[in-house]
Amino acid sequence: MAAVLTLNYMGTDSWNRPVYRDQHGRFWKDVDLGSRATPSLYSSSKFEGEPGYPLNAEYVITKRYERGKTQ
Repeated sequence: MAAVLTLNYMGTDSWNRPVYRDQHGRFWKDVDLGSRATPSLYSSSKFEGEPGYPLNAEYVITKRYERGKTQ
């Protein structure tokens, strides 16, 4: 059984995509711009990188993006 990924909100990129980072240092981007209750997360090689492959693993978000709030 694969370990559950723990995601922490890191901020938004220059395309306004919420960016999360897992416990392994990988970045995940919400390509729906935080508009849904469940984010559509895709891998990224860096904070400002392009989204790649969809996240198909179990995960938990410890700090979530809140639409309309500034950091």
